[in-house]
Amino acid sequence: MLVIVIGLYALFVFSFILVSFFVAYHLVKFSINQKFSRTFVLLFLVVSFFLLLSNLVLFFAVDWNATIANFIPNNFTTF
Repeated sequence: MLVIVIGLYALFVFSFILVSFFVAYHLVKFSINQKFSRTFVLLFLVVSFFLLLSNLVLFFAVDWNATIANFIPNNFTTF
């Protein structure tokens, strides 16, 4: 069950990185002023990196085995 949670989270991280590249590309390609474009792309990448880093730290701080055990009973005869 833990493999499913980590797999879904990996999909989330991959999607976040893909969307970040998409946003950074469009900030560079369609900006009005090139000087501000570089500044905003750098700011966006730094903020995105720290958001992803904090998300990773918080994700791995959770005891997923205990969390999953609270939602799924050990025996299914109680239903």
